[in-house]
Amino acid sequence: MLQRLLCSLSVLSLSIAAAQAAETYTLDTPRLTGIDNFRDIAGTTTAYTTANDGVMRAGQFYRSNAITPTASDLATLNSLGISDVYDLRTPSEIAATPDTLLTGASYSNIDIIGSTTSGSNITNISFTSAAQAVAMMEDTNRAFVSDSGMRGQFSVLFNELAAADGAALFHCTAGKDRTGWTTAVLLSIAGVDSATIMSDYLATNDYTAARVAATLAYMPASMAAIYAPLLGVQASYLQAGLDEVTAEYGSMDNYLKQGLGLSQETLYVLRAKMVYYSSLPGEVAALGNASAGAMLLQQLQNSSLSGTYSAYNFYLQSAIDAGTLGGVESTIGGQVHADAASYLLRQDALIDQAAAPYTSGIDLKVGQSRLWTTALAGYLGTDGSSQAASSNEHTQGSMVGLTQRFSEQLSANLGFGYSKGSVGGDGGEVDSDLTFISGGARFAPGNLEQGLFVDAKASVGYLNYDSKRDLGGGLGSAKGDSHGTVSGASVALGYRLPVSDLILEPSLGLRVSHLDLAGFQEKGNDLALDVEGIQETRRSAVANLKTSFAPIAASGGWQLVPGIDVGYERALGAQKVESQGRVLGLDIEQRAAFDNRDLFNGAVNLTANLGALSVGAEVGASGGSDSHGFSGSLKASYLF
Repeated sequence: MLQRLLCSLSVLSLSIAAAQAAETYTLDTPRLTGIDNFRDIAGTTTAYTTANDGVMRAGQFYRSNAITPTASDLATLNSLGISDVYDLRTPSEIAATPDTLLTGASYSNIDIIGSTTSGSNITNISFTSAAQAVAMMEDTNRAFVSDSGMRGQFSVLFNELAAADGAALFHCTAGKDRTGWTTAVLLSIAGVDSATIMSDYLATNDYTAARVAATLAYMPASMAAIYAPLLGVQASYLQAGLDEVTAEYGSMDNYLKQGLGLSQETLYVLRAKMVYYSSLPGEVAALGNASAGAMLLQQLQNSSLSGTYSAYNFYLQSAIDAGTLGGVESTIGGQVHADAASYLLRQDALIDQAAAPYTSGIDLKVGQSRLWTTALAGYLGTDGSSQAASSNEHTQGSMVGLTQRFSEQLSANLGFGYSKGSVGGDGGEVDSDLTFISGGARFAPGNLEQGLFVDAKASVGYLNYDSKRDLGGGLGSAKGDSHGTVSGASVALGYRLPVSDLILEPSLGLRVSHLDLAGFQEKGNDLALDVEGIQETRRSAVANLKTSFAPIAASGGWQLVPGIDVGYERALGAQKVESQGRVLGLDIEQRAAFDNRDLFNGAVNLTANLGALSVGAEVGASGGSDSHGFSGSLKASYLF
């Protein structure tokens, strides 16, 4: 039977190879003395390149003939981190030449052409010419495609290779036919071009030349002429299988999915194991946060998520096929955490705005107090730029306080409040709950009603922080929570100037705000961030002009007091706010969308007074650079 003859020829050639040490070459993969067709499928002398700017990874999949190593060969094999060995031979071949088992490696036999396969027995053929031998080898490769039993075995093999924990080695007796077809299919999955696949297939003739020549030398010349085609490979062998793929399935992809029943997930796992992409779609054109995110996606190719059945692996391989990262490069870095930090650093200014106009004590007589309350709602949006995606901020809050006038020159105030903020940006959302106290004082060298004055204010609050990020690309969402403190202080020098029917109150000052947010680990996703603690300080110069008009009498004894406030704030030092995180040991830094150095605001207000009771409302707008927003507040107070 031909199968027994092939087995005998292989055993004979292996014996000769063991007796005659093969010449070794300096290669990426070590050349072994007792296993001459052992090599890395990544390439012979250099790693193969693939479609989409990919390069084959070394040390993932090895191919070989039967594992009959010398002592030094075995030591070399044991140093390669091979976790799984897949023997593609029949039981009779294995009995004739048993494998030497590798330390720590799991051994599996997947009999490609054994009795368990269906269809014709392609090994039970006799022939009397080299042409018949060539035809049989071509038929064998066709059968790899057409025979349902063989397809079933190959399906098992490729699924096993995808599931291997470490490097995997697959082999048959000579390492050229079943092994050669397996390698060609893997290289096709990787995206290696057809010419390189064929060259790699034919490299068997170079690797086994000494053994084949020695084997043929032991045969009669007439027999050697007939059986020589069986000992090596020819392009027509592999091409016959590839042509059969086209004839039966139309494409290699259809053969893999329809013929072998492999899932897209498995194909992507295999490809990621074999290929590293030097650049990702659109990566070169990405800037700012998107560039950092694209770099992270690229670096994750070398993480534990790559080459496994993970959402990341499926996403990235799909993105490579589609030619776009689909926006995930912007969402993966967690820009929303930087946006939230920027927002929280501006809370002190919002607290001051909410407390005005009842904190100055100007309308009080010495010894009087005013109990007041205010509710504030606001919005600020920042347009996206090349550096960051757009963001939006929503605020709702309320505050109660007490203002006391102690003398002609001095008043003070104390307040307690709650502010709920919602910050959104590029798939993420942060909800912040801030409970705070604030206090301040105004001192005038002359009196509070007119002339020079100094305002000093401070606030401190406890923060609860909850976030959710939708990553896109089928990657799901990541959630996190943290806590921290927000504090601020300001001092301003102003002048109160009554002029005819209005009062002007210009002032210049400095404001300092500080955020201390504890670091936290997001949950619910393989790509969840380990967000580093955020400690940021914002310093700014502030200029304001408050204008109050003379009271207007209204029905029922009410008096209406309209007013206009305009302001300008300029950040001192670096105005950009950034967040840092880590994913599987890889760093990612993102900057907030709001990075304005200058911010302008204006508001109109109306206060209605009736005896000790006062109510008011204010509507304002703010903007600067790419930011724009509005705010509104309702106020009420009672004097006693």
